[in-house]
Amino acid sequence: MRLSRTIILGAGGTGGLLIPSLARLLRYHPAAASDQDITVVDGDVFEEHNRQRQHIGDAQVGLNKAAWIRDLCALQGLAVIPVDAFADRPLLTRLVRSGGGPLLLVAAVDNDATRALCIEVLLAAGRDFFFVTPGNSSADDPAAAIKGQVLWFGQDGDRQYGINPALVFPNIEHPQDAVPRAGSCANQAPSAPQLLTANALAAAQTLAVIQNLLDDALPATSSSVFFNGRSFKSTFS
Repeated sequence: MRLSRTIILGAGGTGGLLIPSLARLLRYHPAAASDQDITVVDGDVFEEHNRQRQHIGDAQVGLNKAAWIRDLCALQGLAVIPVDAFADRPLLTRLVRSGGGPLLLVAAVDNDATRALCIEVLLAAGRDFFFVTPGNSSADDPAAAIKGQVLWFGQDGDRQYGINPALVFPNIEHPQDAVPRAGSCANQAPSAPQLLTANALAAAQTLAVIQNLLDDALPATSSSVFFNGRSFKSTFS
């Protein structure tokens, strides 16, 4: 699949680790337009507790996450476009429908309602796309703290990739949370803490999926990888 545009939702724990490497991959890979727009959407700001797991220091506390990832990428000669907003339906619809060619949409979020919204908007847009969403467990359970998964599906002309996650996972088909928005209770609720290692593994697995997509080496029938950093095992299906 030759990607023309990229939208990334979330520049926090996993997204903040993924975006600089992904921006570099998309700039230099021959199957991606080197001058494509890479749009990062995140309406959240860094808080003090984020310093444990994200690439920030004292000066970044209180700054918008999308704006900071733009500055971090710029230091490496990489360009991303920040959007300081939460990805509601109108914004996501406008972003998905703009431009032409195959679209990559990465939902680096810990919110099932946002994942479901992404799938609805992509399918309604009627364009070629590849959707990928990483996730990982909270650090509250030490035995499961380095577990996670990456789910994906897409279409490129007559070629189909994977299975729509909403058809397989009830938590995405019928989410029990809500799409965050500015000032909402969902936005104000504290996120479950995640281990830096789990975020890094989720980011690395997501990058590997996209690398294989660009290399035309991703099996069309595959749609998920589940990883366990405790046992050092991954399950690909």
